[in-house]
Amino acid sequence: MKYNPKINEDTCRLPGFLYTHPLQPVETAQGNLALMYQLQEWLKEISGFAAVTLQPAAGAHGEFTGVLLMRAYHHSRGDTKRVRMLIPDSAHGTNPASAGMMGLEIVQVPSDSRGNVDLAALKAACDDKVLGMMLTNPNTLGLFDEHIQDVTKLVHDCGGLMYGDGANLNALLASSARPNSASI
Repeated sequence: MKYNPKINEDTCRLPGFLYTHPLQPVETAQGNLALMYQLQEWLKEISGFAAVTLQPAAGAHGEFTGVLLMRAYHHSRGDTKRVRMLIPDSAHGTNPASAGMMGLEIVQVPSDSRGNVDLAALKAACDDKVLGMMLTNPNTLGLFDEHIQDVTKLVHDCGGLMYGDGANLNALLASSARPNSASI
């Protein structure tokens, strides 16, 4: 489903990356820090967020961080009744595990006949106890949800937040970077 290009694998094996140690003096890692800063800035621009973190070490760690942030947002507003996480049946299997580690109730939302989130089922699941929805897009079927704006609106309308599973960001970037036929 996701693909890390060979150039990325070759690049991370360069001596300046391969032999970097987290506890080495900061003045000896300025190139790495500059690259991470630039990556952070690009991710902010691509995502439209005010800030991003590169701290999570892996996908499931990032999911857990995202769920922590969603809960913190609601709690900062005094809204502690939100205990449900909506997760499509086509999401990554780690999504329910990450939300479950927080003690959240997992509500599985089925897919429709085309592999999209079933909007009627989603609407029925949306209430004032929804913390948010963890959506993998493209999903594990390899499909981009055709109704992503409707899905997002339904979740936002009940006060929930959307978590976009970043494991497939390569697919989103690749689809936006494809040249049009006139330029080929």
